[in-house]
Amino acid sequence: MAFFVCPFALYYYEADSDVSIVKRWISALIWVAVTAAVLALILGICYGLWGYVEYPVIGLASGLAPFSAISNSSEPLSRCIEVLSGGGSDPIYGGRNCDAINGGLPTYIWKIRLSFLVYIIAVVTTIGWLLFMVFCGAGLVALPLDMIREFLGRPRACITKSEYMTRAKALGNKAKGIMESAAKLRKEDREVGRGRKWRQNYRLLNQEVLVLEEEEKQLDLVYPQSTDPDYAWAVTVIIFYLKLLFGVVGVGLSICWLLQILLYIFVYPPVTPFLNTLFTDLDNAFPLFGTVAFGIFCFYLIACVIKGATKVGLNLVVFTVHPMKVGATLMSSFLFNVALVLLATQAAIQFCAQAFELYANNSAIQKIWGGQIDYVMGLKYLYRLHVFYYSLYACVGITAIYLIVRGPDRWKRYKVEDAYVV
Repeated sequence: MAFFVCPFALYYYEADSDVSIVKRWISALIWVAVTAAVLALILGICYGLWGYVEYPVIGLASGLAPFSAISNSSEPLSRCIEVLSGGGSDPIYGGRNCDAINGGLPTYIWKIRLSFLVYIIAVVTTIGWLLFMVFCGAGLVALPLDMIREFLGRPRACITKSEYMTRAKALGNKAKGIMESAAKLRKEDREVGRGRKWRQNYRLLNQEVLVLEEEEKQLDLVYPQSTDPDYAWAVTVIIFYLKLLFGVVGVGLSICWLLQILLYIFVYPPVTPFLNTLFTDLDNAFPLFGTVAFGIFCFYLIACVIKGATKVGLNLVVFTVHPMKVGATLMSSFLFNVALVLLATQAAIQFCAQAFELYANNSAIQKIWGGQIDYVMGLKYLYRLHVFYYSLYACVGITAIYLIVRGPDRWKRYKVEDAYVV
């Protein structure tokens, strides 16, 4: 999906609309084929050079002796049998070459070839982690916090028709002023060019457009325009209270996830299984309860990733690539961000497999992500040293500080009365 379906749809919608549908299909297929060939070449080279798993092992050695000699011996069974024990019938005891715990033996690296499919999963998961740690880190804070903030800034009552007309006229005058400013910028672009002052004015104009759109949205909330305004207002009020409920629940889920990482993944041996024990106890009460709770925590991560993609996007400091906004997202931007979320989902699966390894013990997913990907040559250090988890914690802290210090989004109003809270 992320490497073929979404790119095909993206190439198809980005093609020239004047050409026929068949030519757009052919063009999209050619671009997808070229993309697949380049990815296959890169993966093939990487697999040939680094497609191995490296397991740390301890080499044990022991001699041979008949059971009768061992049973008649006065030596404790914990003693090892020497490998070179002579030609007699009595075994020679000594050394600790068969003691993996107290023998103090050196560790060796057992290097074996990994299957190509599992190597692809490992590479895609690693790429997904680069997105997941940013999007999920931002979403764990922004998702519940924004819901609670939307409830706190909700409109308290409807306005009258005369107030609506007055405010709508003011918005119309503001929109007219923005259009005049845009015309001046276009004229300046043609005559002088895009200098530093032009770019600064352009950014300010975009900010004014965002403010205008948000003010129009808030105006529609406080003056429902439908066949049954009372019903529409009741639905609006219910939606805001549901946002408060989901926001409070989201705070609890985010805290539980952060505690699970801290108590179970960062510390070795783990302080407590925490959520693993919760799921097991719920299964003991009723088999479906543990599965439902497990699914809720996993799907909450995906919701945080989507929130982070919407909140942060692919921000390149100076500009944002394919930003998303509710009700105003281009199809190409939507497909691009869907591909990013699909990549981040692979990391979410690996995250859940490791965080809930006791609950998902002996499952196929645990064998892939826990027994092989953690030891892939070149990638194992990222997983064994918990680099991605520390980065996730850092993104959570940065997002929390940023949202608390900065406050609401920049396009929110600066005056209470401008929010139409009556």
